Parts: sequence; structure tokens; C-alpha cells
Amino acid sequence: MKKVLDNFLSQQHYHELVEHVNNHEWYYNPMIVYDKSNMNPEDQGYAGPDTPNDYQMVMPIWRDGWIHDRFIVEIFSYYLNPSAWVRIKANFSPKRNKLIENELHIDANFGDMTGIFYINSNDGYSHFRDGSKVESVANRMVIFPRETYHSGTTSTTDHRIVINFNWFGSMVE
Repeated sequence: MKKVLDNFLSQQHYHELVEHVNNHEWYYNPMIVYDKSNMNPEDQGYAGPDTPNDYQMVMPIWRDGWIHDRFIVEIFSYYLNPSAWVRIKANFSPKRNKLIENELHIDANFGDMTGIFYINSNDGYSHFRDGSKVESVANRMVIFPRETYHSGTTSTTDHRIVINFNWFGSMVE
């Protein structure tokens, strides 16, 4: 069961978050795991590991009990009210020439819930094993049980920024 919540943050918190994320330091991640089983490398724009088209930028926020970004943790703790965080991480995927679906996965081996918060609108989306999709719409949150297989895509209209959350606790009302 998924829950899609539009206008998740107040407008003030959303604008503060966008400004914070846009001025934050990002780290290069040289590999994105695509489902390569049905992929023609030339058609899909995939050229293999460590190539210019196969990377994303990441921002650690909460991991292994360490707070890397208190501002983001505090805002989302207010809205999600977790019993405990498992992991929070932001992903920045640059605009691509082709829309590519990444490989289905689960984020963590423990915890109760997973959430994806969309910083900006673009033609990318999150897709799920059951075939459903959630479009990337600014200030939207999708929440689902941790064991739900899901993944994201690239975008051809703009860069794509999302924040992934894993926590102990329940789904927000």
C-alpha cells in the first residue's frame, strides 16, 4: 500500500528546503544500477561503469546514527514523526537524453517505512514492482512499507532531485 501526499511540506518549509539543497555540497557517486537485462547500450545511453552518462550526485543526511544534515532531519522529523531513522539520503540525477528506469530494489534490510520526497518536478518518476508509478512532482511525498520493491528513473526535462527516507514508525496520516 502506497500513500501519495502532495504539498507535503508547508510552503515556507518547502522553500527553505529547496534553498538549502541548492546550496549544499553534493558527492559524486560513479555508479547507478540500471536493469541492464533488456538494455541496448547504444539505444539507452548507457556506456558502462565509470562513464560520463552513468553517475549521480548524493548527499548523506542520516546514516548509521550519524546526522550529516541536521536541518533536513529536523524538518522531516516534524512531518514524519519517526520512532527512529534508519537512513536518509538525497540523490541528484542530471538531465539525460533518454528516460531510463533503474533496477527495482529495497533501500534497507530493517525499518518499517520508506518515503521518497520529490524536490522538483520533471518527467522522471518512481516505479514499483506492481507496475504503478508516482510522477516526480515538487513537494510530493510517497510513503510505502520498507519491503516494497521500487526504483526511480532519469529525467529528460530537468535534473531530478529526491530525498529517500527509511524509518521505524508508521505511515503519516
